[in-house]
Amino acid sequence: MISRLSKDQCCGCYSCKQACPKSCITMQLDEEGFYYPTINTSLCIGCGVCEKVCPNIQNTPMAIKMTSYALINNDKNVRFSSSSGGVFKTLAEKIIMDGGKVYGAAYNGKNKIEHIGVTSLEELGRLQKSKYLQSNIQDTYIAVKKDLREGKKVLFSGTPCQIKALYLFLRKPHKNLLTVDIACHGVPSEKVWDIYLDSIFIDKNKPYIVDFRDKNRAWHNYTLTIKQPVGGINLVHT
Repeated sequence: MISRLSKDQCCGCYSCKQACPKSCITMQLDEEGFYYPTINTSLCIGCGVCEKVCPNIQNTPMAIKMTSYALINNDKNVRFSSSSGGVFKTLAEKIIMDGGKVYGAAYNGKNKIEHIGVTSLEELGRLQKSKYLQSNIQDTYIAVKKDLREGKKVLFSGTPCQIKALYLFLRKPHKNLLTVDIACHGVPSEKVWDIYLDSIFIDKNKPYIVDFRDKNRAWHNYTLTIKQPVGGINLVHT
């Protein structure tokens, strides 16, 4: 079972939870602020499915010859409203206009980050911009599998470990699936983020807007900006 994987090897991708046929795996936030799988051993049947979809147990390197391109969105407004070059939005718009669905990380209205799926151009803004926190994948791998079975085009954006976990979960390639992963340096602890917000007097129980790569000063000199209405004024921390 997945419990043989040490904590320092687990990336919290949620694949084992979604793949378990007995639903005996839950993701729990530990004392340091990271999500890890917990197994109800009384329900576990030892089928090994959880290990087959784990990106760190199934760590065989992929032998794929890759061609690389450098891209940037021609629309400066799109670039400004994106963390990098704005290519994600162009790809996502194409998928949606073809009747497909786009998955990515978004704020859930409770100041937490989770993966969601959107089907309209108006919703795409929620998925733009980098969010340097661990995203709750929820059951999006299951949702993607259902979409693909129905013949829909799907774009899924996430960290490299989340993307690999999705492919392992699906078990076979799908021509209608496009994935976009990021250059990841690891995810910060949710607990450390909460402590930081407390230190700058942000009320975590009230909505706030955070831009981890605010380009208002300059493209190559971006800053972290947090805004929260306080007493009728806008509290801004950079």
